[in-house]
Amino acid sequence: MKNMKRVNAVILNVGEQQYPQDYLGNVAEEICRNISCEECEIIGKYKVMNFNDAVRVKDDLEGKKPDLFIISFLSWHITPNVMHIIKEHTDVPLLIWGIGGTTDSAGKLHSPAAAAGITGFLPVVKTFGFKYKVILEKPDEPHRYGEVKNYIHAVAAAKTIKSSRIGLIGYADMGLYTCAYDKTQLFKELGIDIENYCGYEIADLMNAFSEDEVKDAMEMIRNTASSETKITDKALEKVTRLYLAMKDKADGRNLDAISVKCVDGITKLGFNPCLAQSLLADKDLAVICECDAYGLVTSIILQAVTGNASAFVEHYEVYDDSVLVGVCGFIPKDFIDGEMKIKAANLGEYNTGISNVSKLKCGEVTFGRFYNDGGEYKLFLSKGTTAPSPKWTELGWEEPTPDFPAVLLKPEMPMDEYIEKVPGQHIIMVYGDHIKETEEAAALLNIKVVK
Repeated sequence: MKNMKRVNAVILNVGEQQYPQDYLGNVAEEICRNISCEECEIIGKYKVMNFNDAVRVKDDLEGKKPDLFIISFLSWHITPNVMHIIKEHTDVPLLIWGIGGTTDSAGKLHSPAAAAGITGFLPVVKTFGFKYKVILEKPDEPHRYGEVKNYIHAVAAAKTIKSSRIGLIGYADMGLYTCAYDKTQLFKELGIDIENYCGYEIADLMNAFSEDEVKDAMEMIRNTASSETKITDKALEKVTRLYLAMKDKADGRNLDAISVKCVDGITKLGFNPCLAQSLLADKDLAVICECDAYGLVTSIILQAVTGNASAFVEHYEVYDDSVLVGVCGFIPKDFIDGEMKIKAANLGEYNTGISNVSKLKCGEVTFGRFYNDGGEYKLFLSKGTTAPSPKWTELGWEEPTPDFPAVLLKPEMPMDEYIEKVPGQHIIMVYGDHIKETEEAAALLNIKVVK
């Protein structure tokens, strides 16, 4: 994501002053030397062996704002020492990392007893309500820097999500309850802010672009997508102006996600927003239809975690072990199998727009939906596989009907259970298995995962 945040991390190498300090010091230096990644800035590296060390570290951290404490237990450690440092930072997550012992040439294991330090520390951590992750290495095991970096990424993703901004052109298309949201609660609990823009403002902005700006954008679109039918300049100009208006709003307001009212909104102007949204959607800007705020929150979560674009799809038909999911003419470029294809398509008397009829890629997906359940934020989350869809059309589209982007989604649960648990008509998909890292980010955000 373009607004991905960096983590300000503090490394606390904790141990016991009666153990060999040369040995513990060498391990501490190695750890500090190898913890580095683009998403992390180390704002303090400390060795804490006794209470005097703890007092010095606490004083040095005064005024600093860490996002993460990496607490490496080099050995057994007296819990009050490290607690003296972190007790006033209960909102900062902890990566609790136990370093394993070593076996000498005679086959004898020399244990620094990090496991004792950690198991004595965890009950206090839980009592204080810290968020945490534990890594306990086995004896003689290579240090698990990969797991450390993964948790740093989860913290960075959570920090990014908390500062995200959503723009909605309208509110809850068609009056759909699943598209409604509580702006204040969302901002209070997750830090995600939502701005609303009226349709008139966007329509006025659409007319503000010069003919040259519109012609250049139209040429870009014709070079980007191949048309299955004749696309008139008049029809293309309308959706191009919408694309430019939404892009201007997203760029100008530094948005991470945007949506427009479609059925009861843009289509009243005589066209659909599908192509405009297809061109806008990528890893840096989440886009969904119908002013679905919680769908956009889901997209922000999955995009921050994976670094990839996400796409929303809607349920159309249910089979024994799969569901036909698709979308009526909109899909991000990263989800297209082959080239982008567009087609003039009409629905009803007033919608004479352009639909994206590209083919969706198939494979393993992670999908889900963020929702509010009686005041508690939850994330429905699952894995699945997708296969090519049958030839189909949504009822009501004029012949020749468009072939909308769609796949058969087979979730990792029986269909009865899936239909019972899925909290809305829209789900958000990303390619690959991202369950574990999504769960870690959700835990940092106090979002309960429903699997």
